This record gives sequence, structure tokens and C-alpha cells, in this order.
Amino acid sequence: MADPTITGTGAVKRAEFKLFADVGEAESPEWELQGDRIEELSLELNPNVETVTDVTGVTATTLDKYEEQTSVEPYYAKRESKLFAWLYSVVRDKKTLTDVEKTFCCVNIFAESEGKYDAWTQKAIVAVQSYGGSTKGLQLPYNIHWIGERTYGTAAITAGKLTFTPGSSALEG
Repeated sequence: MADPTITGTGAVKRAEFKLFADVGEAESPEWELQGDRIEELSLELNPNVETVTDVTGVTATTLDKYEEQTSVEPYYAKRESKLFAWLYSVVRDKKTLTDVEKTFCCVNIFAESEGKYDAWTQKAIVAVQSYGGSTKGLQLPYNIHWIGERTYGTAAITAGKLTFTPGSSALEG
């Protein structure tokens, strides 16, 4: 796959990388933006790097995999959030295994062409870390443990609604 084309100059603003959770039913994705009241949200790659020196004294370094994770903290519950309703059901019913899988969409606004952004979707295991919090509001911080392969494509955002189209990125140059 070719590298996406990124144009312009200057620093990329943090708001130009967006994370959406699929809160739709079955085969009809409905995307909900994540990050409200969160000051830091990163895709932690956690690369597995190994350096060995063989018997001849030659040192070799390999990077063989990534164990990607994202910490969503704090996550403040909102009554209108479909993701909150799902997270609450995870806590209430102590869900595990495939019952805690969700699909997320990563959208890179800085990589844009004709109103479409470079994006990918990927499944993840969602692990709720705690339930409760302070007087600032009910909190359900969770970790996203990315699994499987990414599906690359483009995303369009119209009136706050995300539409993801799988396939080759239209931004590849």
C-alpha cells in the first residue's frame, strides 16, 4: 500500500486525529465520537523490539509485532451516549470474550482529499477498568486492546456524522 498524501505545512493539531466507536446494530454502523472531556488519547503501539548479540559479536535488532492499546480515561457517562449504555451493560453483566468486542474507526483529518479523510476501522476488546469516580460525574474508564487487521478506506464527516467507505485510500499518492 502506498503512503497517503499529506499536503500543507506546519504542525498537525491533535484534533485532526479522531476516534469513533461503532454503536450501531449488527451490519449498520453508527459512529460515536470519543474524547469528550479527555485531554490525552493516544494509540499506544507498544512495539516488541528485541536486540540480540550472536556468538560472533554481531548485534541485530528486530521489531516483530505491535501490541496496540488505547486508554480512554476519564470516560464520563452521558445519558444520550449509546456507548455508555453498552459499557454499563459490560459492567452490569460482567461481559467477557466476544461480548466485549467493538469496532472503532480512526480518522486522520490532516490526510484529506476532496472532503474525504484517510481512515481505518479495526476490532478491539474493550476492557472497562472501573465504575464510579468522583463528584465530577460517573466514570467508566476503559482500555481498547486492538485485535485483527485494519480495514483501510476513507471517511467523510457531514453534520457530525461519520461515513466510512472501505477500500484503498483515495489519498494514496
